[in-house]
Amino acid sequence: MYAVTGKLLSVELKSQSCKVEAVPAKLYRQYLGGYGLGAALLLERVNPACDPLGPENILGFAAGYLTGTGAYIASRFMAFGKSPSTGGWGDANCGGHFGPKLKKAGLDVILFSGQAASPVYLLVKPGAAGAVVAEILGAEDLWGGDCYVTEDLLKERHGRDCEVACIGPAGENLAAVAGISTDKGRFAARSALGAVMGSKKLKAVVVKGNIPIQIADPEGMKALRKQHLPTFKEEFGSDLSEFGTPMFYEEALNSGDAPWKNWSSSVEEMKDFKTTAEKVKEYQLKRYACSGCPVGCGGHVEVKQGPFKTDGPVHKVEYETMSLFGSNLLNDNLEAMIRINDLCNRYGMDTIGTGGLVAYAVECYERGLIGNDQTDGMELRWGQARTIVALVEKIGKAEGVGAILAKGFDEAVRVFGEATAPYVMAVRGEALPAHDPRWNVGLALTYFFDPTPARHTQGSTTFPLAGYDMPEIDADEATGRAEHHSANADWAHVLNSAGLCLFGYAILSYKTLPDFLKAADGTEWTLQELAEVGRRLTLARQVFNVRAGWTLDRYSFPDRVLGNPPLESGETKGMKVDLKTMVKEYLEFEGLDPKTGLPSREVLETLDLARYLS
Repeated sequence: MYAVTGKLLSVELKSQSCKVEAVPAKLYRQYLGGYGLGAALLLERVNPACDPLGPENILGFAAGYLTGTGAYIASRFMAFGKSPSTGGWGDANCGGHFGPKLKKAGLDVILFSGQAASPVYLLVKPGAAGAVVAEILGAEDLWGGDCYVTEDLLKERHGRDCEVACIGPAGENLAAVAGISTDKGRFAARSALGAVMGSKKLKAVVVKGNIPIQIADPEGMKALRKQHLPTFKEEFGSDLSEFGTPMFYEEALNSGDAPWKNWSSSVEEMKDFKTTAEKVKEYQLKRYACSGCPVGCGGHVEVKQGPFKTDGPVHKVEYETMSLFGSNLLNDNLEAMIRINDLCNRYGMDTIGTGGLVAYAVECYERGLIGNDQTDGMELRWGQARTIVALVEKIGKAEGVGAILAKGFDEAVRVFGEATAPYVMAVRGEALPAHDPRWNVGLALTYFFDPTPARHTQGSTTFPLAGYDMPEIDADEATGRAEHHSANADWAHVLNSAGLCLFGYAILSYKTLPDFLKAADGTEWTLQELAEVGRRLTLARQVFNVRAGWTLDRYSFPDRVLGNPPLESGETKGMKVDLKTMVKEYLEFEGLDPKTGLPSREVLETLDLARYLS
């Protein structure tokens, strides 16, 4: 097969058995790869009502359809399964080098079921005559180690040419913010899938091999790369190469895009902030790029002395982490942000979720809702960098108050009391990312409605795709967004499942995708067909959620973030978000049931989804 291997590895951890299966060609055409393919596979194999931390849940890893083919920005793999943080469908998207190496080891997908009796890791490598060799090996010596140590040990054991995806102590402790690490800082961070990995006693996945990824038209792919390279060297791509995502921070602080003080205030709290992208660059030692990326927005930085000293070079702090551990905590200490990012990477934690938990705890302490007897004697105050770092470490180790927070918002509210609930800035258990709907209301619909809630990467009218003809809609205007939200969300799932980076498709038009697909697999794809794939991907994940018990009447959204009450300062002063109108118009535009969020059975049958309803 071209572009893909056509192979899936099914791993049953209790019996420690591995089986290679063929992936039906039809599924690639319907779902591409990544979490799109994962949704189809899990709807066939998992009861969505299962315990996400139980043996019945399946944890999957899948490369994007175009990953490793030479298509621009196609390096990504996705983890997927039922999410412990939301109780519904979960997926997490990651760059680095693991995705292409998974294909070079001979696989598109790995599915893990059951639970091992003791810690294990999986090694996958090519065998004779194109066979896949899979071994389940003991990981007792790795259990308890952080993500850096684990990756180093496994690369020493199996060669520097292997790639490792692993969990740290947060995953082992089943934390509600546990992610999956590769390259010591590229993360499949959201949906708490690191906790699913931990529940299965699966410490790591090691993939090794150099089987060529066959494509139909290598010269055509080369020509496409040459044709579109200049687009990545224009202003946005050039700035992203130089500064990475910190380039967004300063403008976001001033405009109201970034949250302040647990989403309760504005830049007026800290008008003289000093943290900027230029400042981050002063700590950078070298750039970092995911596999085959012409932009290279990542980097390695180092804090060489002081209380936030790092143990050598570590991955550069990203915009989301800067905002949620910076402005949202009134912290302007960049070295502390770098150290916090390092700690989250070591312990294996989502920085968005961890930042949300810390902000919740600080506000509850400041309001007198929790005291020193509940915080291990720590005074949780806004802007106290050392205390914030200490609390992050406690969450990573699941010690004291950190053990409570590590279990997620619901458990924290249960322990600390319902009076703390208004200070949880999350949707269905998932902490909000650092883009404020009061700055542009379109974000609220994505955060609220997508089957994976509180995600800014799942398509919106706020961040339309490159090449999409988006009409001008005022930032505070709720009406008139439905059609454009639908198109951008559906297409985001197509591009994600193809293995493309969201910054890439913010630069290069989505309309180029059929050309890259044809060069990769040799078949014709139309924009209309791919739009149908996107609708299928959106609805397949919603079917999973409905079967898991998530109907729209159970959805909620933090009042504060909708402008209830409105902010009293800053660029978004007085802004209110009319989420109700946006949801109503979207349901009407797509013909969705107001209880389930699903279309008619006839529509589901047209998309070959009706068979998954039960």
